[in-house]
Amino acid sequence: MSTASNILKSWSVLRSLAVVVPVACLMGGIQAGLIFAIQQAKSEGLHWPSILMAVASAALLAAGVLRHYVDVYVHRTVRGISFVFVGIDALGDLFSLVSVVFQPKLDVLGLVIYGTELVLWIGIFICGAYYNLPSWYASKKETKRNNEGLGEPNSGPADTSGVAHHDLPSSTSVFRTPSGEIEAIRQRSMGSIRAAGLEHLPRRV
Repeated sequence: MSTASNILKSWSVLRSLAVVVPVACLMGGIQAGLIFAIQQAKSEGLHWPSILMAVASAALLAAGVLRHYVDVYVHRTVRGISFVFVGIDALGDLFSLVSVVFQPKLDVLGLVIYGTELVLWIGIFICGAYYNLPSWYASKKETKRNNEGLGEPNSGPADTSGVAHHDLPSSTSVFRTPSGEIEAIRQRSMGSIRAAGLEHLPRRV
């Protein structure tokens, strides 16, 4: 576990609030100020400030999603992503896109903003299916085969290839997130114990 995570876990509730509340107030104040500034610009007939804010938001959203593409390219797997969240966010973009289409006047900028993020999220889904599904399916088949082998009498020690497969750095589940690392480590430890034939030893309390 990283040093930053250990530091954050050692913080008390009051200390956390003392950091979060001022940051939230600052961000809310900036957002409120920008709203009034853009409204004032519109009243004077200036539309470029609102267009600039829309383009900046679209660029920052796209940059946040593109970070995952870099990780996929480097590690050849989709990791640290909740596909439930990705699906919800993609549906939000889809509904927003539909609402823009059915407006009395077509907003091309809105189409570009929502369409860009939707396409990027769909790409993450495709990468997850391409890289993670085969290893997840192979892991399920191998786990089932090992379980069947352990249930047979005089079957001997389990195949160690199953343990090596789970020790790969790539995620073996499409729905794996950072919160699932503890469960993955526990499964690996149990697999190692079974492979070594030490499951009969008493566990330390």
